Amino acid sequence: MVADVPDRLSLGPSPGRLGPVAPRIGPFAVHHFLETIWRFTGEPDQVPVVLADQGGEVVLMQVDDRLALLGHEDLVDYRSPVGETIDLLAHLFRSSPGRAFRFDSLPAEAAGVFAAALDRAGVKYRRSHHATTAVLSLPGSFDEYLGLIGKKERHETRRKRRRFGASLGAPRLVGFTGYGPPVEEFFRLHRMSRGSKGGFMTDRMAAMFSALLSGEGWRLDALYGDDSRMVAAAIVYADSTGYYLYNSAYDPAFRAASPGVVLLSELIRSAIAAGLEVFDFLKGEETYKFRLGAQRRPLFVVEGST
Repeated sequence: MVADVPDRLSLGPSPGRLGPVAPRIGPFAVHHFLETIWRFTGEPDQVPVVLADQGGEVVLMQVDDRLALLGHEDLVDYRSPVGETIDLLAHLFRSSPGRAFRFDSLPAEAAGVFAAALDRAGVKYRRSHHATTAVLSLPGSFDEYLGLIGKKERHETRRKRRRFGASLGAPRLVGFTGYGPPVEEFFRLHRMSRGSKGGFMTDRMAAMFSALLSGEGWRLDALYGDDSRMVAAAIVYADSTGYYLYNSAYDPAFRAASPGVVLLSELIRSAIAAGLEVFDFLKGEETYKFRLGAQRRPLFVVEGST
């Protein structure tokens, strides 16, 4: 076993033959994502702790005498050990008396690993509901998708797409990889958002998103009409089975044309055309996600003290 406590997180390539215990969690156990989150949001009082051997890996952080999973829960939508880590975690819990722990954002399969390790170590804990993600199972065609969401929502989606077309022209979705002017335009739109969202995209957050876009699977999907002005956009991650909507924004000057709804419908259309199985809206129980056909995926928190 290796228990590493580095000043700077450098995990190297993600283990290719080992997958996350919890299925369909997108980029959130990938080394590039974890290293980027740590680089831009790690705090001086936080120390990363990497437990790894040939069978598995789990990346945690220590804050004073508390243990948590690396990264703030607002930025990490899913958490899961990779491979077999019950013995690694049980050893850590047995050898760390008097330490509080809180492991959030765990799908059921990942929560089961932490529970099993704590049981093996003889440590009491609480397991409870923590948050919810919204996951849409994709059918074979966009027309089939429209048929699944019900008459009212189908009518609204089509009506708003017609409104967009009448005002701005036929919607066009363009994908961009890496950093460039379209990404800067996305940041500009994001900073124009209402409420607290408008203050989220600080220079540090913009640098973090730019770094994420250098990783495999990440891209900016931008919505245009007939001209070259970006109307809305989303930073997303896609792998062989899923499409994960990490962040989005639209130009408020075009609010009357329903750019947010049209962007989502184009993203879903694109994911279906790519043959993907799920479209994941990630954390949050906003009503629109479920009107668009998503189902709730519960996440759990496991907490206590050794």
